[in-house]
This record gives sequence, C-alpha cells and structure tokens, in this order.
Amino acid sequence: MIDWKENTYDWLAELENEKVIKFLEDCKIALTYVSTMVSMDSDIEFDMVDVIVNIPLLKHRIIEKYEEEIQTIESAISESALIERIYVRSISWIPYLKNKEKTRFDIKGEEVTLLLTDEYVEKQILLMNNSIENNPHVALGIAKELIETCCKHILNKSGIERNNNWNVSQLLKETNRQIELIPSNIENSELATTSIRKILSGFSNIVHGVTELRNSFGSGHGHLPEFKPLEKTYIQLAVAASSEMVRFYLDMNLLNDYGKLEQ
Repeated sequence: MIDWKENTYDWLAELENEKVIKFLEDCKIALTYVSTMVSMDSDIEFDMVDVIVNIPLLKHRIIEKYEEEIQTIESAISESALIERIYVRSISWIPYLKNKEKTRFDIKGEEVTLLLTDEYVEKQILLMNNSIENNPHVALGIAKELIETCCKHILNKSGIERNNNWNVSQLLKETNRQIELIPSNIENSELATTSIRKILSGFSNIVHGVTELRNSFGSGHGHLPEFKPLEKTYIQLAVAASSEMVRFYLDMNLLNDYGKLEQ
C-alpha cells in the first residue's frame, strides 16, 4: 500500500514548495476506496477514492487562512494519485485533537482506539461484501490489501523496519513475531499452545490462497474480454476469511498493548 502522506511530500518536494510541506507535517491522509471506473477514451481501469485529510483542530478553526496550502495539497494528492491509476472523487478536511501534554497511557489508549475503530478497516470489509455480486475481482483485491495493511500497521507500531520487497506472507510471518499470540497463565497451557499454533499455521494458507486468487481473478491485473470471474461462493470464502483474520490480529494487538500498559 502507498503511504499517501509520504507520496504527497515527494510531489511537493519536486515542486520545491517548502511552505506547504511544513503545513503538511501535522496532517494525516487516508484514502477510502469507492469503486472501479474505466477511462472513456481507453480500457484503462481507475480506482475511485474519497480522501480524508485530518488537520489539527486549531488550524481547522482558521482553515480559510490556509487556502493556498490546502489548494496546493489537494492538487498534489489528485495529480500524484492519477499516476497510480487512482481518481480522487472528493477531499475532506477533518479536525483532530493535537495535545502534546498527553500522558503515556492517554497516547497508548488513543492508538488502540484508532486501531480498533478505524473506519477504514470496516469500510473496506463492507466494500468487499458489497462487491461480491457485481465486482468480485474488486472484492478479491481488497481482501489481499486488507491483510497487507493490517500487518504493516502492526509492524509500524512495533517500530519494525520493513523490507519493501516483502510479500504478504513475509509480512504475516514478521507480524506473528511481534504479537504474543499464545495465551499464558491458564490451565493446560501446553495443549492450548499446540492447538493455537495449528490455527495460526492456517493463517499462512489463507494468505497464500487469497493472494493467488487475487492474482488470477482479482483487480490489479488486466483481463481478456472472455475472462470469466470466479463463482460467488469462493469469493465469499476469501472475503470472510480475510475479514475475520484481520479482526483477530487487531484484537490481539489491542490485548498486547494493554498488557504493556500494565507493566
């Protein structure tokens, strides 16, 4: 997945616009997939997205004073997105609280809440389910990207430097190292550990299966006119498996965070 804040930084740096780069430092950028569209003058597919830019509350209250910066950032987002075959339908500027005096518990608590209630994850799961009937290739594409996003999020929080050449399976393997997936302080812990490891080994198979289906039947690759999509039943299986897998990892990451706070 593309880091859109970094991508916008690079675009602005090429334009040598230091003033706007400085303004962007306190902002956060997130994209939400809407649908897939086809260019009228070609057969090239574009993903349509909505963009949310979070800006500190104090700046948002006087947002009219930053008209130049906002217009420049919006142009940078839209223009750089087109290079990635992404069409930006709308850009919304939403305020967020920025408090440098937060305690360690407040900061950790906020991170956990953002992770578990992140609208992006639930919207992607909803989009997958809504795409099964008419856009099964899109559902498969989102399924693979959702797993990848989850792993990268956890690794970033853990301060783990990722290799850009890692595939999704390698990301999952490293993610498993960062989360305490085996329960402790319970009866029959040895049996529980053995059983859970068997389930976790299945996660690797889920990743392989979803990735292979996405490469053969999903979005991200061109298909011939006679291409026949995979039957709906199998798409539903991939969507359900990836959704529950991501929710499990987010829940485990939450438990790990609370365990660190109590230490």
